[in-house]
Amino acid sequence: MSNIAHWLMPCLQQVQVLKKTNSLSHALLIMGADGVGQEELAREMVKDLMCELDQAAACGQCHSCQLMRADTHPDFRVLDGEIGSIKVDQVRLLVRQISQKPQVGQNKVVLITHAQAMNINAANAVLKALEEPAARTYFVLTSSQSTSLLPTIRSRCLLVNVPTPNIQEVKQWLLQQPDGEALSSLFWLTTQPFRLLSIQQQGKLSLYANLPNQLSAMLQGTASISDVLKGLDSNNIEDYCNGLAAILHQCICHSTGAPLDAALQDIYMALITRLGIHSLMMRYQALQKLKSDLQKTNLNPIMQLTHELNQW
Repeated sequence: MSNIAHWLMPCLQQVQVLKKTNSLSHALLIMGADGVGQEELAREMVKDLMCELDQAAACGQCHSCQLMRADTHPDFRVLDGEIGSIKVDQVRLLVRQISQKPQVGQNKVVLITHAQAMNINAANAVLKALEEPAARTYFVLTSSQSTSLLPTIRSRCLLVNVPTPNIQEVKQWLLQQPDGEALSSLFWLTTQPFRLLSIQQQGKLSLYANLPNQLSAMLQGTASISDVLKGLDSNNIEDYCNGLAAILHQCICHSTGAPLDAALQDIYMALITRLGIHSLMMRYQALQKLKSDLQKTNLNPIMQLTHELNQW
């Protein structure tokens, strides 16, 4: 039995039933909000597809299952759109690689995560592969922006919609993870469970967890801007921008009646008194622009964020 998050299980079981009854499409598109677990669900489905036994779920014991566990299966290929745009040459190479008969077991599987990162030529190459699928070959795509995919790609896939868990479900799941309680304190940043887990896995938990207190101290005059930005460099500038933008976004929403995380109460009172809602929105837009500019230019991150916080 899989130990994936419980809100993913109905989708997994749906596909397992189709596999067992030989009713499964050769292409699946797993859709849902960013961070709810599409990629984790997709990898569980891939394990089932690669298993050599004729059963719904992977046995975990056959040669293919062992190769999947070791991440060395020659008939399994991955393109990850999270790390950058997926280009046509990558797709063409992958299609050539899976055009032969399976080297192990029965099936070949291609996993394309964050499929919205495909450029138009790459998308057309995937479409051609879906229109003329090789025997015993499955394509599994994931996306948090599925409407940006070609309609013809969507029409050739079995659509699997991943539900968004509620806050209580996320809290219960996080308590089963390392540093789960600390991650629950970051709901002002996001309530998407796998985005929170990614923060922990990347070693960025303390960066986000400390930010509200540091910012509150700065606004109260007991800490300097340099104290808030201590540890900032070109590798984590996007995290600082995301954290500060999330705080502003929560404050803006609260001004219209939305609930506010307890960690941001003092910050909200200081900012709304000092700046007002119009200036808060301007600062939020400025942070979004700064994050975009820093990705395109060689601007000094410390100088740029120091200038921004001086406006607060």
